[in-house]
Amino acid sequence: MPGMGAEDEYTVPLDAFTMRLRPSELEAVASGLGKFDASAEGDQLTLVEALRQLPATDRAPTWELALRRYGRHRPLAQAAGEIGMDVIRARELIEAFSHALAQVPPPEHGRIDSHAS
Repeated sequence: MPGMGAEDEYTVPLDAFTMRLRPSELEAVASGLGKFDASAEGDQLTLVEALRQLPATDRAPTWELALRRYGRHRPLAQAAGEIGMDVIRARELIEAFSHALAQVPPPEHGRIDSHAS
């Protein structure tokens, strides 16, 4: 993102806090989902931007669920159970995340600046 430092490009706002995503976790989730951009960095930035598009209250649980489901290849029910979530809610979050991923423009075509007012 233009004007963002390296520290900022992997952060996701959560109400009063900020969640910093680890590049290794981003890489694991991208690998589990299958490559969807021309570069590893592009895949990571796409994941971050998709999370930013979700409601703030859904971002952290969605990331924890995606990390277990795609990064660690757990079945959805097991991934949900590991974080104390029911499968119905987990399915809703994964579907919302998948939809958000599809809406993110490729990094080379410009990004939605979710930090702009």
